[in-house]
Order: sequence, then C-alpha cells, then structure tokens
Amino acid sequence: DVQGSTAAAEKLDPEEWTDIINGAFEQMIKPVYKYEGTVARLMGDAILAFFGAPIAHEDDPQRAVLAGLEIIAGIKTYQEEILAQFGLDILARVGINTGLVVVGAVGSDLRMEYSAMGDAINLAARMEQTAEPGTVQIAQPTFLQVNHLFELEELGPVQVKGKAEPVPAYRVISRKSARQNLRGIEGMRSPM
Repeated sequence: DVQGSTAAAEKLDPEEWTDIINGAFEQMIKPVYKYEGTVARLMGDAILAFFGAPIAHEDDPQRAVLAGLEIIAGIKTYQEEILAQFGLDILARVGINTGLVVVGAVGSDLRMEYSAMGDAINLAARMEQTAEPGTVQIAQPTFLQVNHLFELEELGPVQVKGKAEPVPAYRVISRKSARQNLRGIEGMRSPM
C-alpha cells in the first residue's frame, strides 16, 4: 500500500489525487505482471496480488519477493517526482506470505471477482500493515522458501491482529548476488 495517502489526499483536488494514485498503481502493478503474478484487487491506495494462480511456478515465492523489491524501488523514483511536483512525500510498503489459499470467483450474483482467500492472505496483509514504509516484509513461510536467495534482516516475533501468538517476520534487504541461486526467468537475467 501507499503510505501517507490519507493526509496527502486532503491537501489536493480529488482529480490531482486520482492522478497521483493511478501513477502509484502503475508502479505497483508492473512488477507483479513482470513476474507473472495476478493483481486481484485495487483497494483505495493498495493492491492485492498473488502468485501461483492461475499459472503456478516452482519459484512463486521468489517471484513475489522480486516484485516487492521492484515495487519499492519504483515507488521511490515516483516519490521524487511527486515530492517535486506537489510537495507530498509518499512511500510504499509490501507484505508477503506463502501458503495455501482458495483461488477463484469470490462474491455473489451481484458482484464477482477473481481473488484468493485464506489465512495465508490474511497474514500477508498483516505483514504489510506492520512493515516499515519503504520496505518489503515477509512471514516465516516465505522466509523458508527464499532465505538462500535474498539478504534478510530478522525482525523477531511480530504481534499481528487475529493471531494468538506473535509471528516471526523478516525484512528483505536485497537479492544475493549469486546468479546460480536464481531459478525461472530471473536465472536468465543479469543480477541487479
């Protein structure tokens, strides 16, 4: 999601604010599609995206983290433009979790959307809500899948809404430089 959006929105004309958020959405959506994820929903100043459906890859957790890092980088560049043009400081934060979900048509006869539901999605949302602005935060199930590929900072247990016990969380710092560790489409590209 985009941080600082509520305070920024009250300072601007709704049309200007819509243009700013649409630009932020572009920065958030492009990396998801680049790594073959699915954008399920736009929600105010946030997106819900998932990897592994309708097309599954063996490295979907890695793809999600790569997309998250690119979202943060893209928003940082966009932030400089918005700061210069409007004097507003916006940031993004990304939360990621890995787990089983139900994917498909969700809703009623009046409104349907293709989405994912389940505890794994809820924990991803909690990772996003507890992440520092400008960072990618992952839960332990994702950590177990990607720790050999990324430089990570252990944040320790984080208390999240809806969970009786704190859950381990990690901040993604960067990709490790060892190209041979990368699988899928990223293994074919040069390291960042």
